Amino acid sequence: MLWLVVYNGALAAGWSLVLYLTISTVIQGGSSQQVYQASQWPLKISQTAAIMEIVHSASGLVRSPLFTTVVQVFSRIWALWGIIELAPSSTIRGSVTVLKFQGYKLELSLISLLVAWSISEVLRYTFYVFKELKVSPPYPLLWLRYSTFIILYPLGVASELTMAWLARPTIKDTRPLSVQLPNLGNFAFDYYWACWVIAVLYIPGLPQLYMYMLTQRKKILGGRNAGAKKQA
Repeated sequence: MLWLVVYNGALAAGWSLVLYLTISTVIQGGSSQQVYQASQWPLKISQTAAIMEIVHSASGLVRSPLFTTVVQVFSRIWALWGIIELAPSSTIRGSVTVLKFQGYKLELSLISLLVAWSISEVLRYTFYVFKELKVSPPYPLLWLRYSTFIILYPLGVASELTMAWLARPTIKDTRPLSVQLPNLGNFAFDYYWACWVIAVLYIPGLPQLYMYMLTQRKKILGGRNAGAKKQA
């Protein structure tokens, strides 16, 4: 379908730009704040446009499971608009060190988030373009599409939760998007605690989505390898 070719092609290009701006800024010695300033508009447009994936799934335009699609899209929309944009001073500049070794350290930060997101999305949307054109993708692309998630998905999720953790003090102090009593609707909503609930929901959500991708990997790559061996 032409729309899906255009949609996936545009997002592959958008995420490629995010990846390029992120890597090039880091190579030039830029801070995470400079990385975000350079990449924020293609990031916001590309990530927000992912909402259409829910529409595609719900309407039957694609065969992706609706629940899985909603969870994946919502978690990233929340991380971008509900965390980073609401607490930029703490999320964009902050980081959490998870490992130190001989002068080197592994940090979870905005940069690790953008790298994980952009690489996975460039591969995914490029793969979908081939699929919609009914053209077999090059095997390297196929392998990367169903293999890099093994590292990138946990890295992305860990980075999303790191953003939420770094934003915690700011959201607690400012209480954005919250509704306090008394009001005409007699309704209260505390966004700070809602963020905690969402973060906790990652615990059952991560294994389910990860196992789904592993199953898909076995189905796609396993079947291909088995066919190759049979032909040999």
